[in-house]
Amino acid sequence: MADFQEQLQRLQEQLQRAQARANELPQLIPEPPPPPVDAEAPEWADERARIEARVRSETSVAALQAQLIAALLENERLRRALEAERQHHARTREGLITALGDALETLKQRRRSPNPP
Repeated sequence: MADFQEQLQRLQEQLQRAQARANELPQLIPEPPPPPVDAEAPEWADERARIEARVRSETSVAALQAQLIAALLENERLRRALEAERQHHARTREGLITALGDALETLKQRRRSPNPP
């Protein structure tokens, strides 16, 4: 019986910690997009120089358009992947909290029921 009570106590503590962590996580309300990159900011100087050199090396408008289309498609792919990951994370978090709650409830029911012979 002491083993059962210890296990019940551990599960209750795990559930409380999981609920506390879940409450600390940001909600899945879409956040506004980050502000645009300030291309003039010092931390972007190297990246800006690299991109400028790449753009200047292209002499064809069609090639620049193709690169722009590819960049925009990649941006959309990454945006969708991030959204899918956010949704997966939310489902996982809810599933874990539910599982801990179910385990705790099962242990409580076992404690209340008479022991089999």
